[in-house]
Amino acid sequence: MFKHDERTILIAGDTHFKLRPDPAEVRRRDLFLAFLESSRDADELVLLGDVFDFWFDYPHFRLRGYEELLAALDAVRDAGVRLHFVGGNHDIWAARYLHERYGTSPRGEPFTLDADGLRIRLVHGDGLLARDWIYSSFRRLVRQRAGVLFAKSLHPEVLYAFSHWLSHASRQVSRDERHLIEKRARRHLARARGDWDLLLIGHVHHAFRVAEGGREMAALGSWFAGEASYAIVQGGRFELRDYAVDTRSPAADPR
Repeated sequence: MFKHDERTILIAGDTHFKLRPDPAEVRRRDLFLAFLESSRDADELVLLGDVFDFWFDYPHFRLRGYEELLAALDAVRDAGVRLHFVGGNHDIWAARYLHERYGTSPRGEPFTLDADGLRIRLVHGDGLLARDWIYSSFRRLVRQRAGVLFAKSLHPEVLYAFSHWLSHASRQVSRDERHLIEKRARRHLARARGDWDLLLIGHVHHAFRVAEGGREMAALGSWFAGEASYAIVQGGRFELRDYAVDTRSPAADPR
């Protein structure tokens, strides 16, 4: 049974919350906490990666921070919402912890969700549309066992400092970059293979939808510069929305 007449799935990511937030981030975090509160009305919530700007699980302790966000996710879970997590290049290491706490995938891998006949392939998107050697190198590091072992050998402050330096690339894109992203998306969609109708990514911080050959590719935007991008799927219908523009409960107010 669904909470409303139609199954409701919410999808969000790329908030890039830091362990040590500045005042601007506190305001963004408060908006995301409000979004999570409204998510309790949904049937499912997908976190599409880079919710956390830095996460690493050490064998005997977890770095301090994110307690308020995790408590909000606890409330979502306790409301009967099924949680999913697809790891991003900044928070793939959170996959096992989130699995233990929320029952999400233990490895945070991409997956296909059948939403009332609409088959949605959910991928964070790092390395998919851009040829960035910094991100490519970091992606290989965080997603391989050798990289995890190397990271465990570093002092936590060193690993955090490296992640903080890398996160300066997490920003809004320019108008020229948006055009290039959408051009690459059309090219990728034209040659993509797989049993899905819609490929949804994050990572690029630019919301778009393109169609090719009877299928679609879409991307979430970001939670920077006054934007609060998320997607909603109700009854097999997909829509990109901005919670900063409309803060009414997205799940309880079908359109």
